[in-house]
Amino acid sequence: MKSLRLLAGLFCAILVSDLAAASKRPKPEVDELFSQPKVFQIRIEIPSASLDSLQKDPRKYVRGVVRDSSKTYSDVGIRLKGSGSFQPSDKKPALAIKFNEFVSGVRFHGHSKVFLNNSHQDPTYVCEAVGGELFRAAGVPAPRTTYAHVDLNGRDLGLYVLSEAVNKEFLAKHFARTKGNLYEGSKADVTDKLEKDSGDESKEQKDVKALAAAAKENDPATRLKTLGGLLDVERFISFAATEVFAWHHGGYTMSQDNYRLYNDPSTNQLVFIPHSYEELFGKPKGPLFPEWKGVVAKAIFETPDGKAKYRDRMSKLTTTFFTADAINKKISLYEGVVKQELGRDATQAKAFDAAIAQLRERVNKRAAFIEEELKR
Repeated sequence: MKSLRLLAGLFCAILVSDLAAASKRPKPEVDELFSQPKVFQIRIEIPSASLDSLQKDPRKYVRGVVRDSSKTYSDVGIRLKGSGSFQPSDKKPALAIKFNEFVSGVRFHGHSKVFLNNSHQDPTYVCEAVGGELFRAAGVPAPRTTYAHVDLNGRDLGLYVLSEAVNKEFLAKHFARTKGNLYEGSKADVTDKLEKDSGDESKEQKDVKALAAAAKENDPATRLKTLGGLLDVERFISFAATEVFAWHHGGYTMSQDNYRLYNDPSTNQLVFIPHSYEELFGKPKGPLFPEWKGVVAKAIFETPDGKAKYRDRMSKLTTTFFTADAINKKISLYEGVVKQELGRDATQAKAFDAAIAQLRERVNKRAAFIEEELKR
C-alpha cells in the first residue's frame, strides 16, 4: 500500500509539473492572414520612377509603401509577377511583395512575403483556394490563399487573390527543417538547371541531377528503387493524382511547369510542391492517364508498379476528399466572400455567377468521368 501511495504521489507530482510547464509555453500564434477567407483592404504606393523601372525589368524589386486598415509598411520590395497572367503596371498587374527585401524583420500579419494574384485566367477567383485545399487534403504541401481589394497609386485595381509564398516560413509549416534546397520550376524539368531560392551555397544542384539521372535509369525495378532514395515517391503519387484530377494542365506532370522542389533535410528526399493553379477543371474528360511530360512522372507511371499505385491513390482520393459534393462545398466557402466583393457591380456579379456555375458543372463532370474511368 505504501509503495502504491508513493507511486500515486509521484504521478500527481509529474502531472502537476507537466501542466505547469504547459501553461508557461507560448500558445501557437493564430495565422490571421489565412485563418479564414476574407478581403483585406490594401493600398500600394510606388513612385513613378520605380514604375518606369518595373516596365523595363518587371522581376526586379523596387521600393514602395503598403498600407492596410491597421498599419503602414514602408520600404517594402514590390515587383511584377506572372506568366500567362502577366499584366503591365498600368493595367491590373500581379504582384510579389517582399516586406523584408530592404528592411530586415518586417512582416505583414506574420508573413515576410505574399503574392497578389490578379486572377486574370480565373474569373471565379476561387480555383487557387480550392486547388490548394485539394493538394493539402492529399498530403501535399500547398500555399494558402485569401483575398485583397487593391488600390495602386490611387487607382482601384479591384479584387485579388492574396497567396502565401513558398519560402522558409511556408516550409516551417510543412517540414521539421527548413534549411534544405528549395528550387523553382518554371518551364523547366529536373533535367535542366532550376532557379534556387534557398539552401546551401552550392551551384551544382547535385540533388536535382541525381533525381534526373535516376529517372532515366532503363531498368524499371532499379529505377523505382533508386528514386525511392531521392524522392518522396508516395507524396509525389498524391501530387500527380491531384494535378490530374483537378486538371492542372500547366503543372509539372503534364507540362514541366509551375512547381517548386524542396530537398527535405529530415529525410534527404525531394518533395514536389504545386504552384500557380488558377486554371483548374478545364478539361472534364481529360484522361486518367494523360501524356506524362515531366521526366519524374514518366519514370514512375510508365512502370507497371507505379501505374498501379497511381490508380489506387486516385481511387482512394476520389472516394474521400475528391468528391463533387466536397469540392462544391469548398467552392461555396470562397464564393460567398468573392460575391460580396464583386456583387457591388451588377455586370461583374452576373459574370461571376456564370463563371461559378460553369466551374461547378466542370467539377461535377470531372468527378463522374474519373469515377467511370476507375471502373475500367
